[in-house]
Amino acid sequence: MAELLDHVVNVPTPITNGAAINVPQTPAGQGIALVRVTIPANRPANKVQLDATVGLQGITGIPRVLFRIFRDGHEIYYAVQAVETDFENVNLTSLIAADVNVAPGVHDYVLSVENLAAGTQARVIGPIVFTALATA
Repeated sequence: MAELLDHVVNVPTPITNGAAINVPQTPAGQGIALVRVTIPANRPANKVQLDATVGLQGITGIPRVLFRIFRDGHEIYYAVQAVETDFENVNLTSLIAADVNVAPGVHDYVLSVENLAAGTQARVIGPIVFTALATA
C-alpha cells in the first residue's frame, strides 16, 4: 500500500471567468500555478502525481496552447491543447503527469502556458486548479 508523503493543492481560481491571463506567444511562458512538495529524506523511492485543470478561451484564430510543468526550473512534462475560436471558444483542459524517483527535499512545481500558433490569441479564464500527491 502506498504511503502518503505530501498532498498540496493550489486553486488560484475555482470558477470560469475567475481569471484573465493572456497566454503569451512562445518562447515566452506564463506561470499560472505553483505547488511546493516536500519529500522526506528517508523516502528515496517515491512518486509525485501532478493534476491540473485549466479553463481556456480562444480569442482569435486557433491558438495551440502549450502547457509545461517544471520541477525546480527544469521541464518535466508538456502537452498541447488547441482552442477553436470560431465555434466552441472555451475549453476546459485537464492534465495528469507523473514524476518518479524525485530526490528528497523541497521541490517547486510550476504550471505554465504559452501559445505556439503565431497570429492567434488565447486567454486563461479559469478555473485553475493544480495539485500534487507524493507517495512512497
